[in-house]
Amino acid sequence: MSSEDKKEITAYSLYNKQAKERTKINPLEDIYPKLPNKKYQVIYADPPWDYGGKMQYDKTTIKDENVGFERKIFLSSATFKYPTIKLRQLKELAVQSIADDDCILFMWTTGSQMANAIELGTAWGFEYKTMAFVWDKMVHNPGRYTLSQTEFVLAFKKGKFPQPRGARNVR
Repeated sequence: MSSEDKKEITAYSLYNKQAKERTKINPLEDIYPKLPNKKYQVIYADPPWDYGGKMQYDKTTIKDENVGFERKIFLSSATFKYPTIKLRQLKELAVQSIADDDCILFMWTTGSQMANAIELGTAWGFEYKTMAFVWDKMVHNPGRYTLSQTEFVLAFKKGKFPQPRGARNVR
């Protein structure tokens, strides 16, 4: 029996292999595409948040629950789905250059990125105002502490809210 055969299979060893095979690398030469040369009153952003390579998992990674890992284990990571960008790099985007004097920014975030989202909006020249929308996902992640089944859209403003403001009864 070779030393490779003697190595114990762990969820981490399986994850490590999958992480190398499945991680998406940004194919763009320049990670930041050129922003338009005009101003907007409404900006909608869905940053590709970086989670530091953290994996999402469920009980299939527990040896006692999945002896010998005979059942395929659930492993997921944001980097398996799209190229992610660290907060310091997201702050480099010149979003303020396309924001009108009176502008609202709607930004998608997750619970674990909430503080980063507020920091990012501020770095882009906006003031955090409120949670605009909550998405209750039908397909969700196991989460690290609790079930991760929602994502959020935060509302930020620069100057005054642009007109027309919209209806207050829109859900």
